[in-house]
Amino acid sequence: MIRTVLHRIAHSLSARLLGIFLITSLIYGFSARFAVELVLDRDYLREIIGSHIALHTTYLLKDLGLPPSIKRAAEIAANNPMDIRIIGPYVDWASDPDFPDLRGVDFEPSHYFDRVKKDVFQTPDGRDLLGVMEFARYDGHSYVRVNLADYKILFVSPKIAVHPGSSLTTPILIGLISILVLSGCFFAVSWLIRPIRWIKDGADRIGKGDLDYRIPTTRRDDLGNLAVDINRMADDVQGMLEAKQQMLLAISHELRSPLTRTKVALEFLDDETTKQSILGDVLEMEHLISSLLESERLNTRHSKLQIASVDLVRLIDELVDQDFLQHEERIETRLPATAVYRDIDATRIRLLLKNLIDNALCYSPADGEPVVVQLDATPDSVTVTVSDHGPGMSPEEVERATEPFYRADPARCRDTGGFGLGLYLCRRIAEAHGGSLRIDSEPGRGTCVTLTLPTAASQADGRPRK
Repeated sequence: MIRTVLHRIAHSLSARLLGIFLITSLIYGFSARFAVELVLDRDYLREIIGSHIALHTTYLLKDLGLPPSIKRAAEIAANNPMDIRIIGPYVDWASDPDFPDLRGVDFEPSHYFDRVKKDVFQTPDGRDLLGVMEFARYDGHSYVRVNLADYKILFVSPKIAVHPGSSLTTPILIGLISILVLSGCFFAVSWLIRPIRWIKDGADRIGKGDLDYRIPTTRRDDLGNLAVDINRMADDVQGMLEAKQQMLLAISHELRSPLTRTKVALEFLDDETTKQSILGDVLEMEHLISSLLESERLNTRHSKLQIASVDLVRLIDELVDQDFLQHEERIETRLPATAVYRDIDATRIRLLLKNLIDNALCYSPADGEPVVVQLDATPDSVTVTVSDHGPGMSPEEVERATEPFYRADPARCRDTGGFGLGLYLCRRIAEAHGGSLRIDSEPGRGTCVTLTLPTAASQADGRPRK
């Protein structure tokens, strides 16, 4: 199940577009961060920022005086978004009683002072300010410590009472916003490419023969125009197939009518030998016309099958009993004890099996081993094999056996060489059901023809045979 979902996501156009957007946003994010850091790392910006920090600290220290005035420190802390702590001889005062203990915090100089000129900013006692300033980051607050004479003055921003929150808050917030943005992008992309799914479903239905189906054309963009073109193509295909069907019906009528008149005329012929000879030729022509028309009907994906749930065991039994009664002793059936139901076109499958058994009997010696008809059913497919013990075929003959009008050696069949349409028609019937026809043969060892039908859109039933 998980593999199916992952496979569907991997092959989803929406997921791929969303992945492109995500990768693009990550690239832009890292690029923007790199650009900001690159800009901030410029010497002149570092000089400006360092100078402003030093100048502001100089003003604060001058305002506090030396020794630092606790009263003035309280006023500054009250009027500004910062807290102040003063540690020195006989004094340890903080503007907030919850001022943390910073003995475990490492203070260090700032790299922003690298470009600032020395001795420009001085402490009230005349020392270089940049040499006595240290910085630290602790619990979401920024600390500045100035070592002034015997005093340590600390400035913290924002105020201690302000809790910026844990370090996970920002990533979680960014993650939630990212999820919302990606969800919005996903639904936007899904809406954008929705016509592609309509087109895919429509092409699939039209390709399976539902030529009356048309793709919705609610969009007025390139995909909407594509859907219109596909619908127009379906109209053209439907028209051509209908014209072809009419032509087949016309050919069938025009060819069979004179044959029917010939058969009627033969009834008035006195010479029985000539009558039977001509009648045999007429029957062969009728069979040829029927095979040609049926092959042409199946020579397209759009041929309509009369699908119904059929017991294949019973179908084979009835076929042997009704059509091969005179050869029943030459046919051995190996069928399951229970019914095997599949959704098939019973008439065409019956014709396919009849042709296979006819061929097997035709090429098998009358006094040889019987032709074997075997049915095997699995959850995935059903197979019917027809095996004979005739002269067999070479690999080249096997490869061409299902081509129309191909006959390997007409002389091998004692009755007639046929027209070379039997196996071709069998292959078309099998393919029309979504199955296949395989021929295994060797010279001198007979031939085995295997019909495989898929279980898709079918059902198997274990009801006992009647």
